[in-house]
Amino acid sequence: MQFLLLFLRSPNLVAWEARDLAGGKTLGPTGRDRRAGFERVVAVEAPGEPEVDGPFRHAAAAILRYDIFPSRLVTPVLRRATVQIGDTVGTQYHFLPGIDLFFASQVVDCFDERGGDSWRSGFTYRTLAGHPVIGEEMFSVEKDVATGRVTVALRSWSRPGIWLARATRPLMRWLQFRAGRAALDHLQAVVTAPASGCRSSSWP
Repeated sequence: MQFLLLFLRSPNLVAWEARDLAGGKTLGPTGRDRRAGFERVVAVEAPGEPEVDGPFRHAAAAILRYDIFPSRLVTPVLRRATVQIGDTVGTQYHFLPGIDLFFASQVVDCFDERGGDSWRSGFTYRTLAGHPVIGEEMFSVEKDVATGRVTVALRSWSRPGIWLARATRPLMRWLQFRAGRAALDHLQAVVTAPASGCRSSSWP
């Protein structure tokens, strides 16, 4: 994790792209890891496949450009507008006035598919070495093809990844909870006002 004094430094995605996955490539969740899930029904479409220009597709587009959290909380740092497997996704977290935290994760899965009675779209990323936590998070929008209900969801497992996160575990959990609730509010707003557009910082 990097502390950014905004008048002196800007986020450096290149340094994170060379890092390994936090905890090793084969590490998965254990019984002691924190599991979190946030979800909300944000709209109802006609039953069946997602509507071409409907709430599901607006939410999916926002998720795949990592426009998941409100700008007051997070600025995404990406190399391209739509994430793909293997991409490094930077998170510039606005911690205090003039002070940001910067950390990054690697996209390990992208999906846009029907499975059973639902259609889902989104991606999963895994934290990189130096991230405050070791873990994975999945961001998705899901449509029940029978009822038309459109749900946005964040699901994760994690454990502290650096000494500062271990020393401030209650604060870290509160920050994760705050970010999860804020993401639901933001994605709800994306569906309600789909012209909000992309606000990511892109690297050449």
